Amino acid sequence: MKRILSAVLGLMMLLLSACSVAPLRVQSPKEYFEGDTKLSVHFIDVGQGDATLLQSDGEFVLIDAGEREYGAKVVDYIEACGADSLKYIIATHPHSDHVGGLVEVIRDLDCENFITCETDQSTATWLNVLKAVDTYDLNYIDAEVGDTYTFGSAAFTILAPLSDSYSGYNNYSVVTKVTCGDVSFMLTGDAEKASEGEMVNAGEDLSADVLKCGHHGSSTATTWSFLSEVNPRYAVISCGADNEYGHPHTETIRNLDLMGVPYYRTDIYGTIVARTDGSGLLFSSEYGEIENEDILIADTASTEAPTAAPDTAAPDTAVAAAYIGNRNSYVFHLPSCTGVATMSEHNRVTFSTRREAIDAGYHPCGKCNP
Repeated sequence: MKRILSAVLGLMMLLLSACSVAPLRVQSPKEYFEGDTKLSVHFIDVGQGDATLLQSDGEFVLIDAGEREYGAKVVDYIEACGADSLKYIIATHPHSDHVGGLVEVIRDLDCENFITCETDQSTATWLNVLKAVDTYDLNYIDAEVGDTYTFGSAAFTILAPLSDSYSGYNNYSVVTKVTCGDVSFMLTGDAEKASEGEMVNAGEDLSADVLKCGHHGSSTATTWSFLSEVNPRYAVISCGADNEYGHPHTETIRNLDLMGVPYYRTDIYGTIVARTDGSGLLFSSEYGEIENEDILIADTASTEAPTAAPDTAAPDTAVAAAYIGNRNSYVFHLPSCTGVATMSEHNRVTFSTRREAIDAGYHPCGKCNP
């Protein structure tokens, strides 16, 4: 009985805190952004999947909903944010880890419009989603690049897919750029190198303050050329703890590190929320404070594009460090550890504190016990 009561209380606390969570870290002398929140972007923790809720002035947009077993969690989260309806649902592409939970969302909430890209996918999961769209009479919209849709004080524009003949479904992902005032988010679904390259070559403005890395941080996405064009101040990676794919991959983390982009992972921080008044940017986490309970402000970060490419950038070993991590194994060591002596310079990453190493997803060495 005590265990059941504890679980119920835990769920109640999660729902009550879903839209009011603790801030992360500081990047500005300002204490808070100056106005009221005009846009909240909720990167909902759905394990090894994707679900992103956009909230502005009482209007809501849902992008994906994770696997089928996460449908109820996504519905509960949306309702905890004060919504009983969705203006738009975007199904980025028909893989189950993105759309499996949508049937329950469509059934339990009042949904107006459904946006997706036409494919020949015919799995039971995808066909059930399309059946729900028809049964509950949602307005079906075929994603068209360049189309812009508004909700509250914000808007999103479709940037991809730019082709109709990809070898896999990931590149059919509907990519959106969400804007509110001077702050923007690039939400990429599972778009991979082919789609990223097309967006870069199309010459559109891809710059954004926050990038949700494609395909759960896989090395098949977040290429250096795309990352350079987006030039984000922060990144979010949606992935499951100890997932069988090894996401996020070392190559993606390396690119983010080389560009100096702080990143937050749902497998470490749970649900991550970004809020903005159109100029400032505040991050928060379901699991509480990260890096000294401070604030991120978007308008103070540098807009200069990085000049170093991954294959020419020098590893960060020029200064003394309290801890040294291995980019391949994601283990961190004391500088005196024998594991450091055998580590290639290319694979080394330095940390000034133990907390910094752990927050970056690294685990302590079992030999030197840092």
